[in-house]
Amino acid sequence: MFKDILKDQQPVVYQTLSNALRNKKLSHCYLFSGPAGSLMLETANLLAQTIICTHKKEDWACEECIECIQVANHEYVDLLYIDGSNETIKIESINSLQDQFSQTALAQAGQKVFIINNCENMTAKASNSLLKFIEEPSSTTYGIFITTQITRVLPTIVSRCQTLNFKPLSNETFYQKALEKGIDELDAHLLSPLVHKEEEIEIVKELDSYQVAVQYFVEFMNYYFTDLKSGMLYLQNNGFKINAKSKNPKKDREVFSFFLQIATTFVNDYHKHIKINDDSWTNLLTLAQENKFNSRNFLETISETKDALIRATNLSLLIDQMLFKLSGGIHDR
Repeated sequence: MFKDILKDQQPVVYQTLSNALRNKKLSHCYLFSGPAGSLMLETANLLAQTIICTHKKEDWACEECIECIQVANHEYVDLLYIDGSNETIKIESINSLQDQFSQTALAQAGQKVFIINNCENMTAKASNSLLKFIEEPSSTTYGIFITTQITRVLPTIVSRCQTLNFKPLSNETFYQKALEKGIDELDAHLLSPLVHKEEEIEIVKELDSYQVAVQYFVEFMNYYFTDLKSGMLYLQNNGFKINAKSKNPKKDREVFSFFLQIATTFVNDYHKHIKINDDSWTNLLTLAQENKFNSRNFLETISETKDALIRATNLSLLIDQMLFKLSGGIHDR
């Protein structure tokens, strides 16, 4: 049961919600704030199940009835899930939410719940429209917002929600789980900051987009420390050969997202002198030390690019901008 996982890994959040459920003082708007992989979406699903479930066990959802299963799959008729993970949330989505929630609940439970994942990616118009909607919530309407960047959420929305802060889970836990599953040390190391569900470790490991991203990163960094111009050409012509006529733009973005995450891990390894039993990764870290790697410029560029990726409509242009910034300095000054 996920309730038990939540109790073990996010005890403060679990206790706060348990108290509210026991005392029948559940807030009509919650804001879950924390790092990626800290079980926020899973907790939102559990809370939605608990609001709707008619077979509760000790105040929480049973997690087994048909309604609970439908909520978990975001298929319940009176649940609306809006995901801002891969694109901005526009006002049309919020208008649709308002239209749907202005109608009488269709299911017997009579409760309606909306979940907005990565709510920081709402446009200003969408945020302002939603603000008016949550100012006077219906007694049968509940909203759950999820964000990894609370500073980007409209302050007036934050003020109208009860904020629950999720702590980061230990990467070491998932690193060890990956090793136990027979995954090699480098992949376990790269996946542990990215995957925070044990059952997904092997799935992500086998994704072509992940494997391609690792290949692109290792090849590019070898060029980066020896011949930056060749490295830029490699990504543009052999690696991220992306244009407006790309046959699979979704995969292109997925590969690039993995590439940026791997780059962040590399800088972290460089600063913390982390050693991995993998020749290709060890060689890159050695080259970084020998070339007095300008990690500050590199990390700033990668972070800016990760932030821009969610809003970028032209991936090729974004990659060119990243490469241009990276060319500004390889070495520490």
